[in-house]
Amino acid sequence: MTRSGLSLKQLTLTVSAMQKHIVVTGATGHIGSALVHHLLGRGHRVTAVARSVEALTPLAQAGADIRPGQLSDVAFLAEVLRGADAAFLMLPPNAVAPDVLAAQDELGAAVAESLRQSGLRQVVNLSSIAADLPSGTGPIVSVHRQEQRLNAIEGLHVVHLRPAYFMENLLANIGLILGPGITGSAIRPDVSFPMIATRDIAARAAALLDGPALPAGHQEQLLLGPRSYTLAEAARIIGQAIGRPGLPYVPFPLDQAKQGMMGAGLSESMADLYLEMSQTLNEERAMVHETRTAANTTPTTLEAFAAEVFAPAFQAAAAQPVA
Repeated sequence: MTRSGLSLKQLTLTVSAMQKHIVVTGATGHIGSALVHHLLGRGHRVTAVARSVEALTPLAQAGADIRPGQLSDVAFLAEVLRGADAAFLMLPPNAVAPDVLAAQDELGAAVAESLRQSGLRQVVNLSSIAADLPSGTGPIVSVHRQEQRLNAIEGLHVVHLRPAYFMENLLANIGLILGPGITGSAIRPDVSFPMIATRDIAARAAALLDGPALPAGHQEQLLLGPRSYTLAEAARIIGQAIGRPGLPYVPFPLDQAKQGMMGAGLSESMADLYLEMSQTLNEERAMVHETRTAANTTPTTLEAFAAEVFAPAFQAAAAQPVA
């Protein structure tokens, strides 16, 4: 007998009954990778799904089952989901598609059909703030449409996580800092909006998937990070973390911002969607309608992110030899 009064056999059965088989898509990204490690640490069987077997290898070494493949392959994804207890689903961004929303619609429809064929009934879906709005939000429109697709699946219990602007998006400024010594975008420097670290999104997804069951039907959970920031404030915080106090934020004219995004490899379609989102923010049209509460506030501050994530990434980039 153990101290709990259970025999080893009974204890083993109890632990086994608590273990779930959980599928994580986008498993090599910021959120997915952290989520896989959370779930493995809690004793669950995890199947990690992503395109590249090489990128999945570290997760296999950590104890996950890995399944390389395309989410657009209905037969593949349905087979992976079949028999699982729950899944974390997302639509990986496609920044180079000639028509981004059309490409995401096609992918979203394939994921929804895979769910129908698999019979899976428990899903945490990665969405976004402003996913309640059908238009005017740039790339967020794609996750609005995906929420509608998943909500239409009979018998599916789904929680749509609606996180704020990812702090990790600020990593795109590293090239600008190393080059002209600035940060910048098309968003006004005085516009304040919530930002969140992706590790806090992973933690919330893990808490939901680790529980006994998701709420019946469909619901949305907003995640607003610790507070709202302006991009000028973000530049100051990043500058302090990397030893460049006074790092400036420069608002770019829309045409210059578009040229810069396309020069970085984005399709014209994606650049236009980002500009649409930027204009919505600049005109201070509400993208978040809910009130901040303890439940939708997450712990990682931008100061912590800058010190623990941005600064190491910046130092690694700065150490690379100039081509």
